[in-house]
Amino acid sequence: IGIAIGLSAILCFNNPVRAQEKVFVTLEYMHVKPGNSNAYLQIENSWRQIHLAQLKKGNIEGWSVWEVVAPYKMDAPYQYVVLTVYPHFSNFLNPYDGIDIHQVFSNASKDSLNKMFAETEKVRDMVQRDIFSPGGHVGNTNGDSINYLMATYLKVAPDKEQSFESFMKGHWKPLVNKVVNDGYANFWWYGGLMFNNGINAPYNHIMVVNWARD
Repeated sequence: IGIAIGLSAILCFNNPVRAQEKVFVTLEYMHVKPGNSNAYLQIENSWRQIHLAQLKKGNIEGWSVWEVVAPYKMDAPYQYVVLTVYPHFSNFLNPYDGIDIHQVFSNASKDSLNKMFAETEKVRDMVQRDIFSPGGHVGNTNGDSINYLMATYLKVAPDKEQSFESFMKGHWKPLVNKVVNDGYANFWWYGGLMFNNGINAPYNHIMVVNWARD
């Protein structure tokens, strides 16, 4: 079973040096209330300063905001996806370790910071958060060149997990490697959903591809 969505980049930065298959990836699905899209993106742009501080500390390897562009639904449960890349699972558990918010916004008053946090909750609701453990990757990410992603969510039966992993590493990954080497895609990554609901989960794996040609 597979479900695919198309994502268009809004804000993006990352550290392309580390091997992407070693990282943990979180996806936070944001429902933005009608008429609040501009305000939401302004808030995320403010949070970008915090995430840059995380990047400098080594707490994260990348952060980006994506707009869901396909399939487009007026009543979709979320309109944006925030993607964060962590070098280790411990960084996910302590994402702001060593970050002093007052140093990040050294010219901002306490009241203005409180207003920013309050506005964050006002303009959007985080309806869900997924964290994916690494499975494999082909190619490298570069935040300055990525503008579109296709994310495919897969459900694999518990008794098929071993054969699925063998297929991905032995057959699918070599095929994608050729696609990337031939210039049709920039990178491909897949991982397994952590903390899922077992057999009742709608999906338990993800594949993400950045096509080189629109």
